[in-house]
Amino acid sequence: DLISPLEEQGILVRRSREVLEREIEQFSIVERDGLIIACAALYPIADSQAGELACLAVNPEYRHGRRGDELLERIEARARAQGLKTLFVLTTRTAHWFRERGFEPVEVSDLPVAKQKLYNYQRRSKILLKTI
Repeated sequence: DLISPLEEQGILVRRSREVLEREIEQFSIVERDGLIIACAALYPIADSQAGELACLAVNPEYRHGRRGDELLERIEARARAQGLKTLFVLTTRTAHWFRERGFEPVEVSDLPVAKQKLYNYQRRSKILLKTI
């Protein structure tokens, strides 16, 4: 299972099976030999032209093959197709990876209002934003 160990370590926010099933259309995946080896989700934010890139995870055995970049490109294309102008990500561990791909650090106040209200200060996630 790709997601469970990352949830247990606090890297990804825990989502119930019901939530994942309800939000499955938000996800893009990379499969190899019938296994999901990478995933990412796009959540458009209501009343804004922004979307959240969430749950970007790549199986450690496959991190050398640009799968994260492939998913990011796919999410960016989906976001543009939906008319979104910016993507943001909240991360506790991989800010450098996103910075290398054009995301810039911003503050909670730079998030769409709907997301500001949901920001979890206890996780102390770094917020990064990219114009797409």
